This record gives sequence, structure tokens and C-alpha cells, in this order.
Amino acid sequence: MNKQKTILILLLLLPLIFVLYLFTPFLIMGLIDSSWYYSEEEVDIGTIDYSSVLTKAEKAGYEIEGFWPWPGNYLGFEPGDVQEVRESFGSDILVQNIRLTYDKNSELMVFVCEEGSETRAGTCVSISNFSHSDPGSSLQPSEFPDDSWMLEKIGLLFNLDEKASEKHLEALKKAAQNQTWDAEIQVNESPDFPAVYAYLMENSDGSDYESGIGFNAYPTEVFLKDGTRIGSVKYLIPQAKIITYDKKNMYIVELDASGKVKLEIIMPIGSSGDTIPEEEYRAVFRTIFEELGLSPEAVDSFEFFASSSRIW
Repeated sequence: MNKQKTILILLLLLPLIFVLYLFTPFLIMGLIDSSWYYSEEEVDIGTIDYSSVLTKAEKAGYEIEGFWPWPGNYLGFEPGDVQEVRESFGSDILVQNIRLTYDKNSELMVFVCEEGSETRAGTCVSISNFSHSDPGSSLQPSEFPDDSWMLEKIGLLFNLDEKASEKHLEALKKAAQNQTWDAEIQVNESPDFPAVYAYLMENSDGSDYESGIGFNAYPTEVFLKDGTRIGSVKYLIPQAKIITYDKKNMYIVELDASGKVKLEIIMPIGSSGDTIPEEEYRAVFRTIFEELGLSPEAVDSFEFFASSSRIW
């Protein structure tokens, strides 16, 4: 009799154990999951004073996150008084690198040397030849662009006379003997970006932009002449996340110095399936915008999407 009872109990428990095995993970996920509101596409709200926005956010007690939250905390050149660039990307834009193209295989590039590198902080100049077959061998003098082209472009980049340009060219050729793949040196001068930009505009049929995917992708302005690339400029646009809370809900304003903004609300753990009235969360964002010195009416430009789960 006891044996029969044991078998009966097992027969009853096995389906229950099986059901728990299948659905326990879903129950746990439901307890730790949360609802989520987001604007799928960034919205261009127009020209903003990026530094002022972050200062106001700090004074308001908001959290500020971002790899480059403040101008000057990252590597790039000041573009100077180039109206087209300022109008396109805002007053806090920086130039990450400038590339001047000799032919389809060779280019001259300038960029800010990274801290901690052998060259330390400063302006780096490099010459590359993409047809160089052995990445472990040094670049040969025959793989350099013509001297006349190099001297002209070095002079243009740094506003130098021919004698000073010759010193940089000789330094590049010497450096190539002890380096692999390309040749790179550090110089004391910073690029004369307005002069370089004027040259690219005058000698091209115009420019277009290339960009990677996502909010963090920075634009590269490419200059073409008769379909052939003559140069490019890659820009750095400072960006930050500004975070605050209302009724335990996390409100996030993600923006960059060019005026592109994305909005997001993350509800607390365990809120999966919960909702916030649209007028309520829009009112919170309007208050945030006002405290940041942005137009509260810009919140009406955003289309929000809701998800009852951030896990699935």
C-alpha cells in the first residue's frame, strides 16, 4: 500500500515539477524585468549650446554620463572659424583627423597623438601606402608620393614654407626605416584647418558624408573631384547622457553637440507590463528640457515606443 501511495504521489508531482521546470525562468524574468519607453530615432532639435546644457544639468543635480561629456576631454583639433562646419555640427565640434589623398593607394594623414604613446600628446603625421604588401616590413621611399606633392601638402597642412616642409618630409622618410606598414612622426604644429578646408572645397566638386551606424557613429566628410577622392575630414561630436528620476522611473536624455537627441524611460525592476500615461512622461521631459535650457516644445517632436520588457 505504501508503495502504491509513493507511486501515486510521484505521478502527481512529476507534471508539477515539469511545469515548474518550464516556467520558473519566465516567472523569475518577470520579477526582474521592466517596462521601457524610447524614441527610436534621434531628433535634430536645432542648434544648442552643448557646454551650457551640461552645466545646467550639473547644477540641476542630474547625472551626466558619456565617454566625452565635456569639450576638451578628448583628442581632436579645433576647426577654427569654418562656418560650414560650425553650422552643421555645432560650436563644440572637433576634427579627429584630416586625410589628403595622393592616389588610390597613398594618403597623408594628420591626427592628435594619443596620450601614453611613444610620441606622447601632440600632432602626428603619417603616410600610408595601401598596396604595401608586407605589413611587417618598412615603407620604402619608392612607395611615398612624389616629393613635390608631399611638400605642397605638408606646407598646406601646417602653413609652412618649403624649407620647413622639407624637414618634415625627411623626418618621415627616416622614420619609415624603423617602422612597419606606414611612416609616422610627431610635429609641434597644429593643422591650419581653415586653410585645408578651403583647399578641399576649392579643388573638389563638393563634399558628402560617410557615417557608421548608430548614435555614436561620427561623420566623415569626403571630398571628390571627377569621382576621385582627394581628401576627407573625420569629425568628433561631443555627446552625453543626462539622467534623472521621477517616481522611480529613470528618464534619459541622450544628446550631442550638433543638436541630435534621443529620449528614453526605464521603469524599475519588476515593472514589466506597467505603463505611464503619455501626457505624464511628456510633461516630465518638458520640465527636463526647460531646466537644460532647451525648448520644452521640442518634446512634441518625439515619437515614443513602448515595450513591456527590456529582456525579451
